Amino acid sequence: MTENLKLFEKRFKSHHDSNGLINKYVQSEKATGESFESMLEIRPDDRKKAIYVHTPYCDKICSFCNLNRKQIDGSLDSYAEYIASEFNKYGKTTYFKESTFDVIFFGGGTPTVYKPKQLEIILQSIRDNVRLSDDYEFTFETTLHNLTEEKLEVMMKYGVNRLSVGIQTFSDRGRVFYNRTYGKEEVKSRLKKLKDFFKGDVCVDIIYNFPDQTFEEVIEDARIVKELELSSASFYSLMVHDGSKLSKDIEAERVKMEEDMKKDYLLYSHFVAEMLREDKYHILELTKIAKKGGDNYQYIKVRNTGGDTFPIGVGAGGSVQGIGVYRMSKEMSFYSKQTDVHSKFGKLSGIMQFPIIAKKDIKEILSDEEYGFFCEKMKEYEDKKLVLETEESFNFTNDGVFWGNNLSIDTIGFILEKIFNK
Repeated sequence: MTENLKLFEKRFKSHHDSNGLINKYVQSEKATGESFESMLEIRPDDRKKAIYVHTPYCDKICSFCNLNRKQIDGSLDSYAEYIASEFNKYGKTTYFKESTFDVIFFGGGTPTVYKPKQLEIILQSIRDNVRLSDDYEFTFETTLHNLTEEKLEVMMKYGVNRLSVGIQTFSDRGRVFYNRTYGKEEVKSRLKKLKDFFKGDVCVDIIYNFPDQTFEEVIEDARIVKELELSSASFYSLMVHDGSKLSKDIEAERVKMEEDMKKDYLLYSHFVAEMLREDKYHILELTKIAKKGGDNYQYIKVRNTGGDTFPIGVGAGGSVQGIGVYRMSKEMSFYSKQTDVHSKFGKLSGIMQFPIIAKKDIKEILSDEEYGFFCEKMKEYEDKKLVLETEESFNFTNDGVFWGNNLSIDTIGFILEKIFNK
């Protein structure tokens, strides 16, 4: 792996970087609220469909976070009523009446900051207006400190079957750094009780590479995930976002962080090796390891394979039948029309988020010429032991997963360059 550490000057830790790459060659077209509303009265096509609901509120802000959220300073009654009114409004459209949704995902912020009565208002509006598929996935992101049995009872009553818990790390040192509630033993105890009580998948987020994190700490994170038999663990290398408390602490020299690619890779490798050791877990996508027979993470599959994501709530973004939507406020949304190039390479970027890339899926997206360019890149990566080619697929090695977002961006850039600069 030593030679592979020199493949790229920096490691891309998110697939979102590819969007800007496409915009270098083709700009999205403008759309209007009127065109979006008109589209909702046309019978939808058969692509997979998800709903994303954003709650821009937390009762405690993580040190690394710069997402669209703020700390609660009053009642959320009006926001809960607003979310319910959005479902009631859109539920009257042809799009909702004739769609079956595979996924509902409540993100934030922290969607479990609502009181039980507020949850009931929101979830009843969903029951009244949304038809779910037989094998639907219904997720709430959450923390441990504001999740009560009363709230869980309400959520389960309305079909919530997956929780994504923001743990970040079990290390006491790391939890202080991330500004998380509770120490390791209390977190483990609460997760055990949650698993016993909740009828569905319990998944966690792990963020590695906090300052001075040891290999023993990241290995322990993996061991606890397995010990608790959690359905999956997302695993991200710590990213410093502008506007976060962490970025301000670094600027003020209260926190020292240095980019160390070798340490980033070794922490990643120790975590993955420990998670895969007994063959009970597998790499589901570039940043998620799931228990075999456990979490299926349908939300990311819908988003990454060209499905619709209908956005509800301030700060929510998505794409519906080829129209991009971003909810800037209760009164204002921004719309854009995806070009064929955005659609094509957005799907390619999405498919490359998974460790097994089926050749038939790529051939359905790309032209013969473009597929030739794609294979050219895969051969280059195979020579560097990042990809293994089989008769039916290209499979990322563990090193390939580590560099996965770079490989996606590099591949898309290579093909676009070939197409637009003939």
